[in-house]
Amino acid sequence: MGALSAPPAARSRGRARCAGLLLALALPGCAAERLVEREALADPLMGFAPAAVVEPPGGGSPVHAPLPADSLRLALSADGDPGADARAASQATSLRAALELVEGFGLEAGYGEGWSRERVHKLDGFAGPLDLTRLEHGPDAALLYDDGTSLLRAGYRYRTAWDGDRHEPGFSARTHVLGRDTLLEVGYLRRIAFVEVDATHRPAGGEPLDARRDEDCFLAALEQGFLPGVALRLDLEARLEQGFLQSPYRQVSLWSHRPGEPAAPPGAAPQVLPEQHPGSRARFGALLRARFLLPALAGALELGGGYGADTWRVEHARVQLGYHQRLGDLARLSLEGGAYHQIRASFYRDDYPDGPPGSYWTADRQLSAYLAWWAQASLGLAFLPIEGRLMGMFRALHLELGVRVVRSDFGFEDPPNGFSAYDSLAGGAPRAFDAGWGLGGFVGLAAEF
Repeated sequence: MGALSAPPAARSRGRARCAGLLLALALPGCAAERLVEREALADPLMGFAPAAVVEPPGGGSPVHAPLPADSLRLALSADGDPGADARAASQATSLRAALELVEGFGLEAGYGEGWSRERVHKLDGFAGPLDLTRLEHGPDAALLYDDGTSLLRAGYRYRTAWDGDRHEPGFSARTHVLGRDTLLEVGYLRRIAFVEVDATHRPAGGEPLDARRDEDCFLAALEQGFLPGVALRLDLEARLEQGFLQSPYRQVSLWSHRPGEPAAPPGAAPQVLPEQHPGSRARFGALLRARFLLPALAGALELGGGYGADTWRVEHARVQLGYHQRLGDLARLSLEGGAYHQIRASFYRDDYPDGPPGSYWTADRQLSAYLAWWAQASLGLAFLPIEGRLMGMFRALHLELGVRVVRSDFGFEDPPNGFSAYDSLAGGAPRAFDAGWGLGGFVGLAAEF
């Protein structure tokens, strides 16, 4: 692919600077030559990273970002929660490569794996916790077209695990309106997950499960640059979920009869039933971020806020703050943090002493009301050859290191809105749920050939 041509001489100097800033804000295109030129035209401190809009802190955008052609990227991440009640650990690894086939067209291929171990709780703890371990892995592939101002990507991801396979076809498009310093992005991802759990893995020896969950994700983003040194980005996301939307492992104790059944006699044991969620859910969210260049400090300040809701009556709001500092010409430090709050789903209760409020019940603490804080620090380094190639083969190397921490407070609101634990397996008095501090880290290494 040829390099992106410079603006015609007849254009004004201000329009050329505007176009340069837009190109720096954009994600990398197919050609590495264009990537280098875009970074030379504008300050990369003004670029926004993709973000999850409807998920709690710690998630990323569901749409897979494209790679520059003739490049390789290795990504590793690890997370853990040492809390006594929420003990969990996970790690993920992916390796992807991109190759330019003919001018304007590229091919991506890769492989990824993920491992997780978590403690699954019943709402009241009577059945005791269940430690669940799973491993998934599978290939990635995508086709790309990049003409220098617009990028089209069509991809597919497959993952297989002992409890079912997952398919993720997706499409994304991005275009630059050069004369207006505007970036537009749209994306679509479909997840098809099969839930296949045998009786030995079901709690209390439940029946084997063979179910399916479908998810459609729609994303759109508008990024606008303003000179000097101001940029805005608005992200919109909608998700439609259908099928088996509850956990196959959690159970709920209902202390009263279900609608239509005779009342339980006094002193009778509660009914212990598998978690039951509605078969469909629609979610939407918006996130607005602003970034301000601080030339005297060689840094940039970022402010953001978002809101989301769904058809289960879960509403959330977030605020975030970030600072990005240039460390010389080839390094950048980012410090970010924020807060997140949500209200409970309409059918969620911390306990069900009077039975469920309708036909659904849950022990999912992510559907309770809670407050979370998060912070993250990351360091990006670029290695460019003085002449020739690095180690005789690389045109450039990019390394990113990061750590993050998330603290979730499920006792922020009193029952029945929050989520609590119990003194013993025999019940007893409820106590604060020990979610601990979620700790994580990530490493990314990209090489251009």
